[in-house]
Amino acid sequence: MDRHAAAESVRLTGLPSWKRGHAMFGITRSLAAPWWTGEPAPLAERTLLCLPYAGGGPQTYRRWGELLGPSVEVLAMTPPGRGRRYGEEPCRDLPSLLHPLTDALPGLLHRPYVLFGHSLGATVAYELCLEIRRRGLPMPQGLVVSGRQAPDLPWRFRQVSELPADEFTEALRDLGGTPEAVLAQPELMSLLMPALRADFAIVESYRHRGEPPLDVPILALAGTEDDRASADHMAGWADRTTASFALHPVHGGHFFVDAQAAAVTELVSAFLSPPR
Repeated sequence: MDRHAAAESVRLTGLPSWKRGHAMFGITRSLAAPWWTGEPAPLAERTLLCLPYAGGGPQTYRRWGELLGPSVEVLAMTPPGRGRRYGEEPCRDLPSLLHPLTDALPGLLHRPYVLFGHSLGATVAYELCLEIRRRGLPMPQGLVVSGRQAPDLPWRFRQVSELPADEFTEALRDLGGTPEAVLAQPELMSLLMPALRADFAIVESYRHRGEPPLDVPILALAGTEDDRASADHMAGWADRTTASFALHPVHGGHFFVDAQAAAVTELVSAFLSPPR
């Protein structure tokens, strides 16, 4: 779960439940409602489209525009069931997420772009590339996959999406990334749980279909203390492209994308602007 969203959830616990549910995920101005959130960047030379991890939303990327500078427009996906889309049914399988997400892309592809995804977001970003290729849309200049094992590897972890509420909460505690102040509030967790369960259902049901590799450069980022997606488990992303591939370590555990935003965006910036 997004740490910024969780902190906002705690702040809003004094609101009535229905108001809290619609307000708990703070968002910035929308450029491509309902899927994409971001700030206008009229001087931008390229766009970075960011896909969140399970339970996350645009908040992870809210400072990235500042960190990457005015030449990059940063747009982050708002999945159904989060933020201004809180009242919508969350997607529980990849096709139900991927197809409408791709439908919303053409209006954003007026300049060169790169896809970034962390954890579940990396899977979505990769599959989005494949769907873009199927539809004959302009391909991204690059794909950044962060904190996610290579797509052809089997899921090695416990299935949690259908666990009883107390066991599911404990599984989130074990994973990390969700503040204890949120996990300890059953009413708040009951509001968050449908979207969280749906995201984990996508993770657990995903199966790579063995399509031909992309002709898109891939940058893979692996947390040095992330046992869910170590460098060894991410090395296989090299087989998913016929273009260049690079694997870089980032200090931290699975949620290094939050804790090491400056380091991550520095690597992304170098990837966006390779040496000429």
